[in-house]
This record gives sequence, C-alpha cells and structure tokens, in this order.
Amino acid sequence: MNLKNALVKRLYKHPRIILGIILGITLFFALQLPRIRFDNNNFRFIPESDPSRIADAEMAKIFGDSVPLLIGIQRHYSTVVDREFLEKMQELDKQLLALPLVKNVVSLTTTTHIEAADDSIVNEKLVPERLTGSPEELKTITERLRSMDTYNRSLVSDDLKATQSIIFLNIKQEESGSPETVSVCREIMRITEEWDFPDSVTYVTGAPVFSEIVNEATSHDLMFLVPIVVIIVAGVLFFSFRRFTGVFLPLLTVIISCIWAIGAMALLQIPLTILSTVLPVILIAVGSAYGIHVINHYFDEVTQSKEISRETHSAQIVEAMSRVIPPVFLAALTTFAGFVSFCFTSVVPIFEFGIFSSFGVLSAFIVAVTLIPAILILRGPRNPTIGGRFGAKSSHSGIIDRIIADTLMIVHAHKRSVLLVSLGCIIFAGLGISKLVIDNVLMEYFEPDVQVVKADPFIRENFGGSKLLNLVIKGTKQGDVIRPDVLQAIDSLAEYAEENIPEVGKITSLADVIKRFNQVYNADAPAAGLAATGHTPQSSSDGQTAATSTVVSGANSTEKEEDSFGDFGDFGDADSSWGFDDVDTWSDSEPSASASGKAGYAAMETQKEPVYTFSEIIEKLAEAQTARRGRYVSATEVIDALKKDVNYKGAAYYEIPTDPHKYGKETQEELTALIQNYLLLMAGNVQDFIDDTYTPTTLKVNIQLRTLGQQDSEQALQAIMAYVKDNFPKDISVEPNGSMFIEQSLNTLVVQSQLISVAVSFGIVFLILAVYYRSIIAGIIGIIPLMISVALNFGFMGIVGIKLNIGTAMVASFAIGIGIDYTIHYLAAYHHEYTKRRDDRNFLIHTFYGSGKAILFNAVSVGAGFAVLMLSKFNMLSELGLLIALVMGTSSFASLTVLPTILSIVKPRFITKPLPEDSVEP
Repeated sequence: MNLKNALVKRLYKHPRIILGIILGITLFFALQLPRIRFDNNNFRFIPESDPSRIADAEMAKIFGDSVPLLIGIQRHYSTVVDREFLEKMQELDKQLLALPLVKNVVSLTTTTHIEAADDSIVNEKLVPERLTGSPEELKTITERLRSMDTYNRSLVSDDLKATQSIIFLNIKQEESGSPETVSVCREIMRITEEWDFPDSVTYVTGAPVFSEIVNEATSHDLMFLVPIVVIIVAGVLFFSFRRFTGVFLPLLTVIISCIWAIGAMALLQIPLTILSTVLPVILIAVGSAYGIHVINHYFDEVTQSKEISRETHSAQIVEAMSRVIPPVFLAALTTFAGFVSFCFTSVVPIFEFGIFSSFGVLSAFIVAVTLIPAILILRGPRNPTIGGRFGAKSSHSGIIDRIIADTLMIVHAHKRSVLLVSLGCIIFAGLGISKLVIDNVLMEYFEPDVQVVKADPFIRENFGGSKLLNLVIKGTKQGDVIRPDVLQAIDSLAEYAEENIPEVGKITSLADVIKRFNQVYNADAPAAGLAATGHTPQSSSDGQTAATSTVVSGANSTEKEEDSFGDFGDFGDADSSWGFDDVDTWSDSEPSASASGKAGYAAMETQKEPVYTFSEIIEKLAEAQTARRGRYVSATEVIDALKKDVNYKGAAYYEIPTDPHKYGKETQEELTALIQNYLLLMAGNVQDFIDDTYTPTTLKVNIQLRTLGQQDSEQALQAIMAYVKDNFPKDISVEPNGSMFIEQSLNTLVVQSQLISVAVSFGIVFLILAVYYRSIIAGIIGIIPLMISVALNFGFMGIVGIKLNIGTAMVASFAIGIGIDYTIHYLAAYHHEYTKRRDDRNFLIHTFYGSGKAILFNAVSVGAGFAVLMLSKFNMLSELGLLIALVMGTSSFASLTVLPTILSIVKPRFITKPLPEDSVEP
C-alpha cells in the first residue's frame, strides 16, 4: 500500500467522528444564519480608499452629510395649486416629520418664501398653514411659484401638475442600508402608498428606497431560485443514478456547503448583496459535481451486495476514494482558482463574493470526500436497485456514447474547418467587443414596471434629473469665492448649460440665493440703478456697506418644518448615493445687520410708477427682441424683459451685483462687501452652498443631470468643464464631485476587476495544468479553449447589447473556473487512451467515447443550474445566468473540437509521458 492509500485509509478509520465534526460545524454555522442581513447600498460598493469616496467625505465635512429620499406626486388633469390637494400634502408632511431619523422635509407646504413687503423683507410660508382656498390666495401661491427660477423643476414642474418633496434622513451615506434606515424607509413607503388623492400618482425613490427594494428582490431570489436549482440538480441526479442514495448524498453535500458559506458571512457580519444572491445557486450547481464523482465511483467500484462483509465494503470504499480524490481535488482546485480571482478587485461586493464562494467550493469538496464515504461506511453494504444503472451500461447509454463519439470524430476529420471556424469566432468576438458598453445603470437592474424604475423617468422629465454633479469652487484667499465675477461666472454657467447642454436639467448655487435677495432688497429701487438717484446706501462702522433691512419671519413652525428656497439645491439622485445636504431655514436665523428698514429708499417713495404709451410699449418689445439676438423669444421672456425695464418687484435686480455704478459703488471690492452683508443677513441659511458665512473659502454648485448612463454623464461633464476653463476667473479652482463620480469609479473598478480576475484566473489555471502535466505547453494548450469561450462571451454581449456591469463582469472568471473542468477531463482521457493504445490509431474514438458524453452532460447540468438565474428579479442576474449557460456550452464544445485538433497537429510531448500517479503501484 502506498502513502496515498495509507492516508486515505487513516482518514476514514473513524467515520462517526467525521460525521460528528461535520454535523457540529454545520450546526454552528446554521445558528449564525438568523444574524444575516441585506445591504445593497450602492455607496459601499466602492472602497473607502477610492478617491471618489475620499472627495465625497471631504465635501460632507464642509457642507454636512445627510441622505435624502424623494417623493414625487403627479396630477393628470389639475395643478398642484389646489386647496384640497395642498391640505392633503400638509397632512403627509406631518406624518413624515414624526418619523425617527427624519431630519427635515422640503416640500411645497413646508418651504418658506422671501419677498419685499412695505419696509421689510418678509419670510413666510410659501403655502399658508391655514388655507382658505380663495382665488386670490391660490393666485398668490401661483405667482410666488412663477416668481423664482429656483422653484421651477425643483419644487414644481413647468406645468405645475407635479411636485416633489425631499425627506432628509439624519444619517451618513454609508448607513443607507442599516436596519434602522431600512425600517424608516419601509414606513415612508407605507405612508405614501396609503396617501391617496384623486387624480394623483405618487413615486418614491432615493438611495435607501432603492437599497430596500433591492433587498426585497434579493430575499425573493433566495427563496425562489434555490428550491428551483435544487429540483433541477435532483432531477439530474435521479436521471443519472435512479437511487435515493445517489440523489440525497450529493444534495446534502451542497446544502451543507451553502450553510457553511452563508453562516460564515453572518458570523463575520458581512451582509448579503445582490451578488451574494447567486452564491447558493452556484454552490449547488457546481458543488454537486464533487458528490456526483464520489457517488459514481462508489457505485461503479464497490460491490453492491449485502453478501459482502462490512469490513470488505469499507475497504472497497477506501480504495475507491483513493482513486477519486485526486481528480475531484483538481476539479475543485480549478474552480476555487476561478472564484479566488474575484478577490483581486476593489469592488467590495465582488471581493466578498470571491472570499465566500471560494470558501463554499472548499467546503463542498471537503464534505463530499469525507461525509459521503463516512455515511456509506456506517450504512454498510446494500443490494442494487433493480432497473438501476449499476453493472453493465444500458444499451441506451451506449447508443448515446456512440452517437456523440462518431459525431466528434467526423468533426475532427475536418481539422482545417475547425481552425477556420475558430478564427471566425475570434473575428466575431472582436467585432462584438468593439461594441461592448461598460456601464452600471442601477435603474436597469429591474424591469420597467418596478416602482423605483418608474420614478426615474418621472424625475428626469418633470424635474432637474436624477444624477448629481457637484462643482467645488475654491479661491486663493478668503472671500474670493463670493466675488461678483465668480458668482457671475457660476450664474452664466447655469444659463449656458440649461440652454445648450441637453443632459443638464437644473443648476442651483449660491448665485441663485444672492440674486433673489438682491431682487427683494432692491424691489423699490429705480430700474436704472441706485446711482441714478444720487443715493448711496448706508455704510457700517467697519467701512462696508450695510445691507440693512428687517427680516420678518412668517408663521411659526417646528424645527423640522421650516425650509428656505436654498434647500432646492438638494434635489436629485434617485439611482445612487445622492450626496446632497439640507440647509438650515430662514426662520431659524436672526438678521445680523441692524433693522433700520429701507430708509435709504425713503427719498424714492414719492416716485411714481412709469406710464407707457402704446408706441413706447411696442418700442420696449422691439428692444426685447433685439436683445435676444434674433433667437425666438417667448411671451414669458418678453414679459420678463418688460418687468426688468420697470423693475417690477425688483426684477431689474434679479442679478449678481457686478456693476459698481448701478449700486452706487466705485469698486468691485465694495460689491463683494455688499454680497458679504447679504450673507450675514441670511446667516445659516446658505450652508448647502458655502462653507462659512463670515470667512468663505469654498462654494458648492449642484448640477442635476437628466442622464441615465455614465456615457451621457461624461459628455455633459466635458461640456461643463470646457465652459469653466474658458469663462471662469483663472485664480479660481473648480473640481467636479458628486454621486456621478461614485458611479464613474464603480465603472472603472468593474473594468479593472474584470481584467485582473481574468488574468489571475488564466494564470492560476495555466500553473495548475503546467505543474500537473509537468509541461508549459500543457498549460498553454489547456487555456486556448477557454480563451475562445471568454472572447465569444464578450463578443456576444456587445452584439446583443448586454452591458458589462457589476454582475456580468463575473462571467469570465466563472467560465474559466468552471469551464477548465472540461479541458482537464478531456486532457486526462486523451492522455489515458494515448498511453494505453499508443499504437492504435483508434485511440481517439475511445477518448471521445469515454469523455464526450460526460463533458456534454456535465455542461448541460451546470448550465441548467445557472440558467435558473434567468428567473431572477434582477436583469443583470438574468443576463449573468444566460451568459454562464452560454459559456458552458462554448467551453465544453471547444474542449471537444478545438483541443483535439490542436493536440493532433502539435503532438505535444506531455501526452506521451506517464503521470507520477500512473507509475505508483498500489
């Protein structure tokens, strides 16, 4: 007896101990299962060391950190300016504000509005708390909504038939998938589902909502797909063995390995993600092969009769296991290598999947070669079932073997055709790869009828968009970022982008706040400017101009309720981590300047509003047309031009103060001081846009994009940054940031992980084959079928339009880790038959006879197991199942056609050399 047999015999000497240890480990991991949780927060897909996460964290330190949810409400026939509708919204807001973790709610009924009234600047609710529903009241609300660009496509749609509310949760982005957040998210979804108003449709979205919906779909997939794949594998086992032992023991093996793998995740507090859903399916589909090998050798090599003693039966099992362990180990090792390659990625869920899938494969191998023999030894010998597959092969099985072998021999006889077809496949793959799109579009995870998917086009069509791009603006010294030329550049960027870059839906910044405050403060000023009256506003004791007025708050409200128009910069990102922060409210702050009213305009109170003749009105209209440089001018634009001409409600001052003369100043520095005083009056109400009111050094501009994928977002970014380069002051730095860059990083990491995983998989497989056959040529030849299969996979993806995303990026490593089994199986059969029948030219048909059906049936079995994923609720997992099933077919077929052709042409030496185990005598 050689050393290998001695070790195997020693291993199975105490089967009860083996059984006890495995059951104990299984019980331990099973007890961990209730602790498993789901977390599909897209933010955690990116490692903390990634530059996009670092930049996002730095921005959160400056501007604060909170996570928003969005509720959109659409009316089909009426506008949102309706008493019953607004009262219903007030009830909804109260319910939402009462929830834990809710920091703030920005909505049509909680927002405050700033405007001039007598000698004061009044800050009151946009919608009165007590509505009368009178035509005058509703007209006032409508006029307020139309009076500010900030409201449009942020708070209400263009036609006033849709509105959106933002619920800010007092959590960090990383906590979007926490149990507490999920609980609040479910309650918000319940409230909105129960909220009912005629002629209205509600939408709910946001990072926590998306995460929760993915969690529910993940849980559904686990409960739905695992039983199906168990049934499929059980059917294959029954077809193969037609005996309870042949079905039960391999299934028991993979079920135990699943418990170990998932239990280990729970033990280490690793949450299940969308990718972890496939872990049990994969372990059952792939791991069952190890149990099948063991059971197959048991039935073929152990006497199936009660006539033999238990000692003889045990000895035969040990002998069979000494022969089956090496090939099973090699198969497990190659699959393990394919899964380990996932660990060489920075995408966190893929890395975690690599760790625990590798552990699951190792577990399946250990359980298969220990538990199954131990149970068989303890059970003792049994008589074979009549009609089973034991003994001589059935004539039906022999016919199938012969048909497959003869067909493969016909194919092999046309070596040139095989090579030409292989070359054609490579060309096809190259064409397809050139069309391959790399993008991780979260909305494409689901079918179009899913609620969160419906919300995305609603946001893009009616509001600013669902993706966020931030511009972080810094100067060389304090105060640079509030210079008139800087704020004017930001305002000009907004106007240019919204008119000329289709992907841009809305831009909000400090410039909007300054323009509005400047308008309200100068509502009574002459349109020609303050210098036209010879008036110079009062100066404070420090030499700066004091923008003095009384800020009067409107109706009292709770800490959570009060919101200013500055909050509207926080709308957006329904399909990622959002990255917005809410700001304090107007009513929470006190005016920092003295309350002297608008005494500076007292001299102008006697000035009457101008009266125009018909000819003068026509002249004004002509001037408005000329100012538009021949472009089509809408009625709204004409009216706006006339309002500015007469300074209707301060329209002439809805601008960034850039002309010193108009404001009775002499220098730009004085205008900067004026803007500084505006900020002091607004106190903490601009935190979303500026780092510090007194000594500002950093500004943030929020740009909402109406894009769906990363390519369109990149195009918009390039256009925006080109404008910034040409039009912003040279001493100002502008750095892009935001959730768009989180997605960009994810796309980059997916590509990197794909390249690394494929390279590592090929490298490990090459080493295994080279070492096993003691030949570098063996390693090279062995990976050729896999290369063709992987190339065809990517080519097929490009041709049919399947994107390379976080799910489909794993296909190549699956193809290598699992598909290599077919190459190993064929090489082993080819080597065995060649060395056995070296002088017999018919050795090849014997090779096909022994390996053809086994390889094809195994590919069908594994492919069918993976095809179960096509029933997943996730599109990308459905695509993953389709691609793996396809790659099982291409890799097995390449192993049976391309590989024999290469071997017959090259005639490598390793085929003629005996393996070390062949020379060892038992």
